[in-house]
Amino acid sequence: MKKALKLFRPSDIFPPASQFISDLSTACSSHGLNHIVDVNTTSTFFSGDDPSRIIPKVKHSKPSRDLRLVIHGSAGGEVHPLFKYLVREVKYLRGTQVDLEVLTQENPKASSSSSILLIPLFLLPGKHVINDIPKIFRRLSNQGIDTQLVPFLGSWPYWISTLKYFVNLKSHNEKSILLHHPINSGEDGKSFLENLNRILKIPIISWRQWHDFSDNSDRTYTPIPFALAPNKNTKGLRKSDSISSLLEIDLFMFTLIKILSIIP
Repeated sequence: MKKALKLFRPSDIFPPASQFISDLSTACSSHGLNHIVDVNTTSTFFSGDDPSRIIPKVKHSKPSRDLRLVIHGSAGGEVHPLFKYLVREVKYLRGTQVDLEVLTQENPKASSSSSILLIPLFLLPGKHVINDIPKIFRRLSNQGIDTQLVPFLGSWPYWISTLKYFVNLKSHNEKSILLHHPINSGEDGKSFLENLNRILKIPIISWRQWHDFSDNSDRTYTPIPFALAPNKNTKGLRKSDSISSLLEIDLFMFTLIKILSIIP
C-alpha cells in the first residue's frame, strides 16, 4: 500500500508573506542595504560572508525536525558549492541535521534521521516535483522515517515575495524578463507560470525562447535566470555581468537560509 503524503504548509508557521518581505526589507536597510539606492541586485554571493548579518531575529522554539533538501544536481551527482554553503549555514543556524538528496546521484545518501521535513528545492512544478518527490517521500516513509513533505520552493509565498521585491528594485533602472527551465507538466505548470506572471508583471518565457525573443523585440530586456544555481543553460544568458542564477545574489541566498533555518 502506498503511503499517503503528509503535506506540511509553511503558511502554518510563518507570518503573512507581506510581513515577511517587510521584515526582510527592514533587515536589509538596517545593514546599509537601502531598498532603493544601496541594494546591488547583481551582487554576487561570497562564501566568506556571514548570512546572519541580515537575517532578522525571529522568536521561535528550537526546530525539532531534520531537513532533507532535494536538488537536481549535475551529472554524476555533483553538487554546486552554493548548495554546500546553504546546507552548512542552515545546519549551523538550526542546530539539526540537514541532508541533500541529489537526483543525479546513482545511490541517494542514507538518512540517519527519525523525523524529517522533505523540501523540494525546485522553482517550478515540473516532472521532478510531480514524479520524483512522491517516490522519495514513500521511500523514506517505508524506511520508518516520520516524513512530512513541504511544497516545492517556487510556490512558497515568502519566496515569491522576495522575487517580486527583487523585480521591483530592478524596475527602477531596467526592464526585466524571467527565463525559466522548459516544463512539460500540463495545466499545473501553465497555471503556475500564468499566476507568477500576474504577480511579477514582467514577461516570463523559457530560456530556449530567449534569443529569438531578444532578437525580435524592440525593447532591451535584462534576463533574470530562474534557476537556483548556475547550469549549462543559464550561463551566458547575461552580457553585463556573470550572474546566471538566483543563489548567486545575496538577497536570495540569505532569504533561503532564513526560511530554512526557522522552519520548526
